[in-house]
Amino acid sequence: MNLRDIEYIVAVADTKSFQKAANQCYVSQPTLSGQIKKLENYLGGMIFERTTKTLNITPFGDEIISKARVILEQTNAIKNLSHDFKDPWHTPLKIGIIPSLGPYLIPSFLKTLRKEIGDYKFSFDEDITDNITQKLINRELDAIFLATDIDTKQFNEIMLFDEPFWVAYSSRDDMGHLNEIQTSDLNLDRMILLSDGHCLRNQIIEICNTYKQEDSVGFDTKASSLETLINLVSSGEGYTLVPALSLQAAWTTDKGIQVQKLKHEKAYRSIRLVYRKNYHREEQLLKLAELACLRLPNTVVKI
Repeated sequence: MNLRDIEYIVAVADTKSFQKAANQCYVSQPTLSGQIKKLENYLGGMIFERTTKTLNITPFGDEIISKARVILEQTNAIKNLSHDFKDPWHTPLKIGIIPSLGPYLIPSFLKTLRKEIGDYKFSFDEDITDNITQKLINRELDAIFLATDIDTKQFNEIMLFDEPFWVAYSSRDDMGHLNEIQTSDLNLDRMILLSDGHCLRNQIIEICNTYKQEDSVGFDTKASSLETLINLVSSGEGYTLVPALSLQAAWTTDKGIQVQKLKHEKAYRSIRLVYRKNYHREEQLLKLAELACLRLPNTVVKI
């Protein structure tokens, strides 16, 4: 067993294909398959179940691949050690972020990073919570910005700020006559939400269900992004709840939208930076967390 064999099995696990893994590792498919077969014989168990149409990871393989990812991460850490010792920001950080936060936090965040740290490389991967969490587990990302609770046995978190929810509605809507808006004022049949998979959708449903007797709320209209939500609200299709960082003056001037802060004790989400336990660049992540909070507007509350 050698490091190359470990790279092979992780590549197959990630690509779900021997051919794609071989291409990724710059070897022929027979070479990669042969080495993995030798490794399975050496370990005394099958890592992959192979059929003509599918490739599945065995329970034994799950354990092997999990440890293999740790080995590869530590190997890369050793390779970067000399550079990082001289310059801790030398190795690029790969950061995941949810779509309802990324467009509103990243622009000002990047300006702060460039000013405070200099011309160093950062990559941001914008995706839904489940996907970036899995990428963090797979060590494809170094840290992720989330708005949901985490498994504290597996991850560490740095709490950043609480972001209140605001009601966004058309200026032609009767809701504009209310001095303040509470959850009981919301007509759930007219609520527009993000599509399934977005944590923001689940959080809003949870808030609405705190005063509704049914186990779930039925929302007919769904959108794939906050921008689509706002355009639907502008056209008079209904109203929605939006996180504070997304608020824009142009909504009022260009789209005829009004906003009011929702009056409810749980009408907010807590943003945190999440990373794996024993991650070797914790000092850099602590600095990132500090910088992420430097230019926050007064509509959010720093934790």
